[in-house]
Amino acid sequence: MPKIIFEINYNIYPDKRNEYLKTISEIKSNINGSINNYYSVFESKKNPNNFTEIFHCENEDEIDSIEDNQSDETKELIQKLFEEYITDKKVIYSTKYEV
Repeated sequence: MPKIIFEINYNIYPDKRNEYLKTISEIKSNINGSINNYYSVFESKKNPNNFTEIFHCENEDEIDSIEDNQSDETKELIQKLFEEYITDKKVIYSTKYEV
């Protein structure tokens, strides 16, 4: 079965960068401590303040369970991320399958 990458891409308000970095660090810590798949966050070198969250999953069931396996604290931090840091609340989701 092919491995899957689930990506979440967005831009943040430049003046909220430090707060965002603190919040995303907490989210990373919570997610990596609670689920089996690999999770990381990357910033575009060409477009500062453009970030991509990446989940490496073994199958579609893992993708489906990402939200279900989050703690209440993580859900609150993600809500804060969307409400306070992401420009225009515009997010691009993509799923990629290993060939």
